[in-house]
Amino acid sequence: MNRRSNFIFIFFLFFFSQTHAQADKDFEISKNLDIYTSLIQQLNLHYVDEFNPGLITKASIDAMLKELDPFTNYYSEAEIEDVRFLQTGKYGGIGASVFKRGNQFFVGSVYPDYPFFKAGIEAGDQLLSIDNESLDNKNMEDISDKLRGASGTPITISFIKFGQSIPQTVTFNREQIETKDVSYFAWIDEKTAYIKLEGFKENAAAEVRSALDSLNKTRKVESLVLDLRNNGGGLLIQAVEIMNLFVDANELIVSTKGKTQAENFQYRTQSRALYPQTKIVVLVNSFSASASEIVAGSMQDIDRGVVMGQKSYGKGLVQKVFPLSYKAQAKITVAKYYIPSGRCIQSMDFAHRDANGKAIQLPDSLASVFYTKNGRKVLDAGGILPDLVLNPADKSIVFTSQNSKYLIFDFANQYVANHPKDMVPENFKLSDYDWDAFVKMIIEDTALFQNLGLSKMEQLVADGKKYQVDIAPEVQSMKQKFMNQWIQNIQSERSVIIPFVEAEIVSRYYFEAGRIRSSISSDSEIKAASDLLNQSEKYHQILEIKKM
Repeated sequence: MNRRSNFIFIFFLFFFSQTHAQADKDFEISKNLDIYTSLIQQLNLHYVDEFNPGLITKASIDAMLKELDPFTNYYSEAEIEDVRFLQTGKYGGIGASVFKRGNQFFVGSVYPDYPFFKAGIEAGDQLLSIDNESLDNKNMEDISDKLRGASGTPITISFIKFGQSIPQTVTFNREQIETKDVSYFAWIDEKTAYIKLEGFKENAAAEVRSALDSLNKTRKVESLVLDLRNNGGGLLIQAVEIMNLFVDANELIVSTKGKTQAENFQYRTQSRALYPQTKIVVLVNSFSASASEIVAGSMQDIDRGVVMGQKSYGKGLVQKVFPLSYKAQAKITVAKYYIPSGRCIQSMDFAHRDANGKAIQLPDSLASVFYTKNGRKVLDAGGILPDLVLNPADKSIVFTSQNSKYLIFDFANQYVANHPKDMVPENFKLSDYDWDAFVKMIIEDTALFQNLGLSKMEQLVADGKKYQVDIAPEVQSMKQKFMNQWIQNIQSERSVIIPFVEAEIVSRYYFEAGRIRSSISSDSEIKAASDLLNQSEKYHQILEIKKM
């Protein structure tokens, strides 16, 4: 048999084996679909109680997809609004966030100029009913479904204003709500601009450009702090377009590699950069993921900017949305992405599981070495390792429970009820009198009292009386010592706690932008980024070629 015949034989052998394997898989899928359909039919005929086929199907699909990865999701027709929001930031609704506290529902925040705001419903107000249906025994999913709906459709809300007892009822129309990805931008010194980017929806790059152009009208943007902390990502193409603001045409930003040839693609910048000389620091943390990591990682790999903060999340998987029958949709992981050095920064291996069924995480010790454009060493360590690692902002050890967050929320409600809007966000400072009032509120909080275990001391007194043993004086002395230490701990953490309280108060008057304005001056990571940008020599030394 000659060489040509050998090649033909090997080709057909490979083709046959691949075709046979695919046929086996197709049969396995058909068989299991038939089993599933038969089971649903038998349940419908024989199960003792009535059941909802739609709910069972949704539950079974969700359980099936959990075996793959947490980013592959199914959306029924009723949930299509969620898909639209993920892609566009737009949805039909009321323009507010709601949270459940115990068995009650409260408004957490409102967006200016949207239905709740215009109806006079504010943060801290309690919701009682929606369209005359009580919210008793409802969960958050129920509430979200009721509040969302097509723009222009009416909705009736009964609520109680914070600090009042008489319910109010208002009827208004839902509107199209559009959330911005750039939640705030400003100058933080004479040369340095700051942009807070919350996501990567369809207008993210346009919003970043608009913010830069607006700032540049005042004076030249020489330096930029791009804040991607807590940014969970979004559309890959928006990350590429944001990079194109700072990098000229034909620069490779990210590649995708999937099962099919159609998913293998290189994304390059397409046009001339508008801000090619601007010095950049990108802030990331453990909640910076996906498109955030494309921006941070490509900035690092092509030595265009300095990455600061903490190691990022490590999501190197790409999803696409596909239509299904009956207007349902599926978001499916179709590829992995690779940043310019060749790194894939996916942290979890969902294709392989440990003995407990958990995805395997690559330890940093096994990370491979790659090199940036300038020859700097970087690692595929399951996330982006910053060029300069910063310690996370201090967090109060006192405020670790959910109830502690409610205390700040409640105090802000009380403060706003007693103070007119008379502040400049970045200049607002909590007075000593208000700080003392806040500490008093903490001390008197019953739920926190119980969480600290002080109620157990009272139980000891009760148990003692049952056995005719009077230990009340000793317990009271112990409680007093404990409370004194507790107050001392709170006072020692005043400088850490106060910025959170101030930001919560300011957000009631100036919304999310006000919250950010209030916290910038006390944000140690923003200060570190600004300081680096003002030290040009040190900044460029970080990005220069390293000797190998």
